[in-house]
Amino acid sequence: MTHWEVLASFTRIRETAEAYMDELDELGHGWVEESVTDVAVHRGYPHVKVIKFNRRQEAVVGGDYLWWWLDSSSSLCFGMLVQAKRLSREGSRWHIDISHNDGQQLRDLLRAAEQLQVPALYGVYTGGRVFRADLPCFHSQEADCLGCRRMAISMITAYQLSGGWSWPSPVDTANLVLDEGLPLEDLVDPERQSGPVRDINLPEIPEGQLRAFLLDDQAGPREVAKRIFRAVSDHRRGAFRAASAAPTGLPGAPLFPEVPEDPGHFPGSYYRHVLQGLRTRPPRYVEVLRRRTDIDDGSMSYVVAVGPPGPRRPLELAGLNIAGVVLVTI
Repeated sequence: MTHWEVLASFTRIRETAEAYMDELDELGHGWVEESVTDVAVHRGYPHVKVIKFNRRQEAVVGGDYLWWWLDSSSSLCFGMLVQAKRLSREGSRWHIDISHNDGQQLRDLLRAAEQLQVPALYGVYTGGRVFRADLPCFHSQEADCLGCRRMAISMITAYQLSGGWSWPSPVDTANLVLDEGLPLEDLVDPERQSGPVRDINLPEIPEGQLRAFLLDDQAGPREVAKRIFRAVSDHRRGAFRAASAAPTGLPGAPLFPEVPEDPGHFPGSYYRHVLQGLRTRPPRYVEVLRRRTDIDDGSMSYVVAVGPPGPRRPLELAGLNIAGVVLVTI
């Protein structure tokens, strides 16, 4: 399987989501995140499969998905915790509300990500071209712009949307997502290399694996992690200078044992938050789920689990607000 075939699978998911959102918006019915996911995700088959935990047997019911991008030729992997949100509109103003329950939902997402030792992201449905007809083009200014269509499913880190443990207004959140969000397809588009990351801490990082990661081209899980880190790094550059270049250690089996401690205006070190998910080997439960789905074919797949009854969640994930796990083999 080529990366182009994988990109085509993600494109089918987005196009199905677009068509569904456009149809409901034309009818004036509206849509919710869960229904869009249920309608669209199977369109990635056979590269997209769904493994959802059994809610009838679980006390915890969540909408978050834990993604693991796996390397087909090694044990290298990158994990991330993703929560679905949607863009909405009130009059002429665009909104994305992450302040549910006085911000508790955001705090719970960040705490769960720290417990899992992965970064926290939002997967935001911004609607189809019907819903966003009044928004200006952010890209080529051409009719039916591909960039505008791809942004129908956009990814953004929780760190970009939080300052310390606070959060921006729904209007500011929407602006941030529209300005800084990464289209889901761009994570797997072979033509969109992330390029050198001129991070604010780069002058203090010595020659070695971390510096090479920031400056050199990457592939597989490393490239996915780099694209996400670049978005956070670019956001960081808009704040004050580096607070500390002192190294801090990472838990588990990290690819980079030490990273800069700089927290910027985030809840913690942004290097640690993103790159703790980039590991030399996956957690044990990932291998268990991988064997269950029987998909280790050396190709790149977007794996979520589907449909009742579904497996029980691994003990390592007990008590966490997670609906299922996504496995991506590159």
